[in-house]
Amino acid sequence: MDTNVFRAWITSAAGMIEANRDHLTQLDAAIGDADHGINLDRGFAAVLVALDAKPAATPGAVLILAGSTLISKVGGASGPLYGMAFRRAGQALGAAEDVDLTALANPGDPNYATAVQNAKAAASTRLQNEVELQGQIYNVLTADQKAVAEAMTSIWPVPTTTEKTANSMAAEKTAPPLPRPE
Repeated sequence: MDTNVFRAWITSAAGMIEANRDHLTQLDAAIGDADHGINLDRGFAAVLVALDAKPAATPGAVLILAGSTLISKVGGASGPLYGMAFRRAGQALGAAEDVDLTALANPGDPNYATAVQNAKAAASTRLQNEVELQGQIYNVLTADQKAVAEAMTSIWPVPTTTEKTANSMAAEKTAPPLPRPE
């Protein structure tokens, strides 16, 4: 399979994504922010423009260019996720001008092992980055909560426990509570 086959495959994928843009967006609406079809369509349209502007010499180069374009044009998690998958697949194909995908599908083939290892590394890195980002967001939100609480307390001081008890007793006109026997 040569560069023309890979270009045709990308063109076909772009057409399928464009045709199913609304459906992909509806699926995303159930679990996300309803933009997956829109973003993916925009990304693959940009891939086609990039492939026309800078024709790739090898199948691997086609996939690397597609991946780089998806990373820069598709928003959310999809751009980096799909983009890295295409880039890693392109890197696994190397500089060969003609690729035998059946050889790559053989688990005993070293290129297959490299592709699987690259895919696992990309997924692991993505997950780790997401966890770190969530931690950073939590830290920012927690810091903001503390800052808001401090600002509110400076405006409306929180009464001490003694003040609360005295105020509530005065309001209720009751005697102080009796000590509990131990």
